[in-house]
Amino acid sequence: MNPKCFSKERNPLDNKRWVLRHLIGYRQIWLLISTMVFTMGLSAQDASSDKAKIKEDKAKQKELRLQQEYTTTCGMLDSMNFVLEANTLRNARGDLAQVSSNLNFIMVDSTMAIVQIGSNFSMGANGVGGVTAKGSVSAWKVVKNEKRKSFNVNFSLMSPIGMYDVIMFISADGRASATLSGLSPGRLTFDGQLIPLSQSRVFKGRSL
Repeated sequence: MNPKCFSKERNPLDNKRWVLRHLIGYRQIWLLISTMVFTMGLSAQDASSDKAKIKEDKAKQKELRLQQEYTTTCGMLDSMNFVLEANTLRNARGDLAQVSSNLNFIMVDSTMAIVQIGSNFSMGANGVGGVTAKGSVSAWKVVKNEKRKSFNVNFSLMSPIGMYDVIMFISADGRASATLSGLSPGRLTFDGQLIPLSQSRVFKGRSL
C-alpha cells in the first residue's frame, strides 16, 4: 500500500493551538465591532447634542430679536411717532387692492394724524389720486400684550372732511393692520408695516 494514502494524525497540541488561534481571532473581531459600535454611539450622541444646542441657540436668538422689535414698536407707540405704510387696502366686503406704500398710509405725529389713500394713475382731490385727511388726535389708547408681544391701538381723528375712528392691531415686528371707519357706513383696512416717522418716505398730498 502507498503510505501516502494514510492520513497523518494531527498532534493534539496542534489542535489546541489551532483552536486558540481562532478564538483569539474571533475575540479581536468582536472587540473591533464593539469598539466601532461604541464609537458610533458616541458620535450619534454628540450629533444629537449639537443639534439640540443649535436649536436652543436659534430659539434664544429669535426670542432676543422679538424682544428688541417689541421694544422698538413700544417706543414708537409711547411717543406717538410713527407711520403705518400700507401695501394693501381692504374694504368691508373683503376685496383687496395692492397699493403703493408711499401714498397709502396712516401717520401719527404726537397730537396730529394724517390718513391718506392715493394712486400713481390719477390726480384725485389731493393731487396723488385719492384723499388726504389731516387733523387732531383724540381718545388715544394703547393696550399692550406682554405675553404675545402685541399691541392694540384705538384713536379718533378729527379733520375738516370728517371724524374717523382708527383701530389698529400691531405685532412685535411692526406688522400692522388698521381699520378706519367714519360717520358714513363702510370701513377701510390698511395692512402694512409700522415705521418710525424719521425713517418713513411717504409722500403727502394736499389735505382738504
